[in-house]
Amino acid sequence: MESEDYHFYQGLVYLLENDVSTLGYDLTFSTEVQEFGVCEVRDLKPNGANVLVTEENKKEYVHLVCQMRMTGAIRKQLAAFLEGFYEIIPKRLISIFTEQELELLISGLPTIDIDDLKANTEYHKYQGNSI
Repeated sequence: MESEDYHFYQGLVYLLENDVSTLGYDLTFSTEVQEFGVCEVRDLKPNGANVLVTEENKKEYVHLVCQMRMTGAIRKQLAAFLEGFYEIIPKRLISIFTEQELELLISGLPTIDIDDLKANTEYHKYQGNSI
């Protein structure tokens, strides 16, 4: 979270290191989310807008608000991405790959072998030395 939004991160650290009752305002299990330019308030858990953050539950609040910021706020975009991704690599096949194998499958080799590229390139309507 620190690298994503430093000021937000600092606020969460302050919340964890200090007594909630000293904040001077009531904090609830809801948060503002901006999606496609529209700002809306979302509950972090059922009826969250009516659940106050206390010393006893502030760690849960921090966990849920970070989860919302990192994934929940972009759930529609993530769902659209995954729908397209699973058209290329079916969901049932993802589990057979390690993280490194999947990265290699998606990104290819980190270096480009120019000689191999030239040897395996088919030219149409121009030549290899065309500019």
